[in-house]
Amino acid sequence: MVNPYSLTELDIIETVKETADTVTLRIESFRDYSPGQYNMIYIFGLGEVPITISGRSNGIIEHTVRSAGDVTGQIVRLKPGDKIYIRGPYGNSWDLDRAEGKQLVLISGGLGLAAIKWIMEEAIAKKDKFKGILSLYGSKSYDSLLYRYRYEEWTSQIDFRITIDRPDERWNGDVGLITDLIKKSEIHKDAVVFICGPDPMVKFSVIELSKKGVPLENIYVSMERHMKCSIGICGHCMFGPYFVCKDGPIFKYSSIKEFFERKEV
Repeated sequence: MVNPYSLTELDIIETVKETADTVTLRIESFRDYSPGQYNMIYIFGLGEVPITISGRSNGIIEHTVRSAGDVTGQIVRLKPGDKIYIRGPYGNSWDLDRAEGKQLVLISGGLGLAAIKWIMEEAIAKKDKFKGILSLYGSKSYDSLLYRYRYEEWTSQIDFRITIDRPDERWNGDVGLITDLIKKSEIHKDAVVFICGPDPMVKFSVIELSKKGVPLENIYVSMERHMKCSIGICGHCMFGPYFVCKDGPIFKYSSIKEFFERKEV
């Protein structure tokens, strides 16, 4: 019987400082992963946290981690050559095939871009299969923008737009909420939409998408819930009748609407 809590020791190949408190770790791993899944990253003596897989290429996976507590605070201090301990992957993945022949719309807020980045790169690699790819990304400030070194490449391939909440003299792009970008964007009524971000952003993004005629069945959301066991036992991540760790983290919005809108966001 396989122990679901067994850890795998992996090597950190490279680290990239994204912001003052956020780091991307590039880790050698030849396991099978899919965009949208996550790993549990363990720090001895402190605990473990669920972190989305933000990319994979040539035997290297990426995890983008923001320091927000004891465990993540230690993870962002790791250096190339250090060992890291992981179990996973867990969860389902983005259904990119669902968007073939249609417009693909990607909406991310804050660290949610880490959960969108890999599927966006996969979509770019096969962009001829879609009626356009629109990616909207919102960040609180200029200093909290992720993956700035990738923007030129992305904007040359797809319609990639960014907004920040507060004006900054270093920023010449859009300023305002991501819902403002949605309002200004041309979004097809049959578009397939992938969203990841804070709950209020998701709620109001869905409202704006509905105004544009996008059916809830075409909207997929990666839920930000703190997973513990990741095997559907502890119940820590339950959302309505669902275990986010096992049934998700990606859900059709139509299947979680009543539970999502019942809570305060």
